[in-house]
Amino acid sequence: METNPGFGHAAEVVYFPRMAPNFERRLFDLIESVSRAERDGSFSNALADSIMREFGPSLKLRSVAIFRPQGLRYEPTYCAGEPLWDVVDGSLSTRTVQRRLQGQLWWVQRGLKRVTPQQTEWFDLILIPVARNLQFIIGLLTNSLAGDEGEERETTFHVMGQLIRLFVDRHHQRQRLQEILTLARQQQLSLLQPELPRIPGFQVAGVSLPNQEVGGDYFQVIKLAPDLFALALADAKGKGFEAAVQVTGLHAGLRVVSETPFKVSHKVGLLNRSLAQGDEMRNLVSLFYAELDTQGRLLYVNCSHPPPFVVRAGGVIEELPDGGMFLGLSPDSIYRIGIFELRPGDVLVVYSDGWSELFNDQGEEFGADRLRETLRQVHRWEPQAVIDLIQASCDQFRGEAPYQDDRTLLVLKRDG
Repeated sequence: METNPGFGHAAEVVYFPRMAPNFERRLFDLIESVSRAERDGSFSNALADSIMREFGPSLKLRSVAIFRPQGLRYEPTYCAGEPLWDVVDGSLSTRTVQRRLQGQLWWVQRGLKRVTPQQTEWFDLILIPVARNLQFIIGLLTNSLAGDEGEERETTFHVMGQLIRLFVDRHHQRQRLQEILTLARQQQLSLLQPELPRIPGFQVAGVSLPNQEVGGDYFQVIKLAPDLFALALADAKGKGFEAAVQVTGLHAGLRVVSETPFKVSHKVGLLNRSLAQGDEMRNLVSLFYAELDTQGRLLYVNCSHPPPFVVRAGGVIEELPDGGMFLGLSPDSIYRIGIFELRPGDVLVVYSDGWSELFNDQGEEFGADRLRETLRQVHRWEPQAVIDLIQASCDQFRGEAPYQDDRTLLVLKRDG
């Protein structure tokens, strides 16, 4: 017998451990990649196509549509996927949709039924408001979210809704006044350490190159005790003034938590909550944070940041991926600690994605794999020589194409 899953609102978010690895980063990169289409008015259509193409099979999406108010109802004006929108009933009246979505992240209309001679199918419709005036909303038609498996997909859809809203809010509200940028640039320069602390038994070097007057990349080396040091490299997921403001807040928070006796994951959790407070959607921040003792023991948390490379003897390269999601996405995010040992001669390379997401004149991406291959020879190299090698490799690859993003490196080598 058929059972109707029913109607209702989205439940409170519960983060499941089986969410696809780096899902939030993949989605954010996807949204960034289609942003250029907004210039000719096709941003919303390109976004629908991309979501359907990249996440349709894994999330059991059947169709993605762009809804706009037309008279007394919201109607799909563009669809990607299967032509199933006849299942949407009269509850999508303009008045109902605006009442459900005003000030909300999303609304789930559950229990949509489609009967054919072959079968009966149940669907749920997720509506995500994009424009604040609700003149543009995204509809995701998915197989029913009932059951444990559907509950896990619902969690992923919630993250998707947060990232879509965040991106568009940021994209439409930029104000770049030159005098403000000049002041912000001076402020940001004051955050950079004129000289990195000396770590006994190690050599360390770093560089940060903003793509505009100010940027969203940041790194620090902080002495916590005579034999303990904190390493941090962050990337606010945006450009210019807004990203720089977010980095300034992160800097202040990092200085506060570094004075606490808490474990690494607790410190990162405090930083995350400081960036995720309030109702206003703000930039996300990817962060690699580690605490290193002079014996080479490294405790770290990677918050949706490109995994740093460790180059060992013989060109063996390992990565440091353990952690959790972007800072600022949810105050309830949980972070895992990674444990690693740096051996004599090992070289640690922490980088922002401005290096790996570099394109040449042919539209090819430099990529993390090419960066990895560039580093195979650098076991026992001095940190500054590693930085120079990465810069030269990227310059040679890009040709005449410009850099499109901030670029930061923090390189550390254990002596011996």
